Amino acid sequence: MVWFAPKIKFHYVHFFYSTGSASSAYKYYLGDKKTWFDALRYCRVNHTDLISGPQLEELQKHDNPSQIIQLYNGTSVNNLDSLSTFHHIFIGLFRDAWTWSDGSSFSFRDWNLKYDSSSIKHDCTIRNKDGMWETKNCSEQKPFFCYTDHVILVKESRTWEEALYYCRHHHHDLVTITNMDEQRWVQEKTKNASSPFVWTGLRYTCSLGFWFWVSDEVVHYKNWASPEQVNECDMSGAMETGGEHKWFKRNDEE
Repeated sequence: MVWFAPKIKFHYVHFFYSTGSASSAYKYYLGDKKTWFDALRYCRVNHTDLISGPQLEELQKHDNPSQIIQLYNGTSVNNLDSLSTFHHIFIGLFRDAWTWSDGSSFSFRDWNLKYDSSSIKHDCTIRNKDGMWETKNCSEQKPFFCYTDHVILVKESRTWEEALYYCRHHHHDLVTITNMDEQRWVQEKTKNASSPFVWTGLRYTCSLGFWFWVSDEVVHYKNWASPEQVNECDMSGAMETGGEHKWFKRNDEE
């Protein structure tokens, strides 16, 4: 349901964690053996989709993947230091000019060195024991990774403070962006927005004179449109939904 307010032209995004943990934007599920298409259907019904580029990259960089992976029977993965434990697992890449099943345009690729585009015999992809990708027959039964996305675009027009209250009351918080990977994933979501900007969890404190994330994260990664933008009281950060998806300083009441 879309709400309209005459004085505001922004939609906003929020970022919440069902686990209450800020260690990941996603929750991962290792599924029992299925064909690629059965795995895809299972992930879309029960979670979000088969694991794709941004999520694979996050898992591979995570210090302790066991914190964010759950097995298909509902149990957690214990004492897992790396993803090498899991191999020959279906991922969401399939041959339609090699497209991610969740529609993302993320260009992350990790093919096995043996990959030769002229000799491809299969249309689906697995992650092998070395962490590289190989093509496989989609009809073979393999374990698979699903992910649940906790970044949600809410298409309702509100002031920044109204957006913050809504997110904290119904979910977790407004979106926090601490690195380039998170920036790319959030800007992928903004493609579905009909407004020129979306609200983020960035806030300016006039008394102390600096920007901060309302999730208490420190602002290290920055993507401002222009450093010359003036800092004023009652300002919050919004991301443009087009162009380079830069951050802009906007009045809370817009």
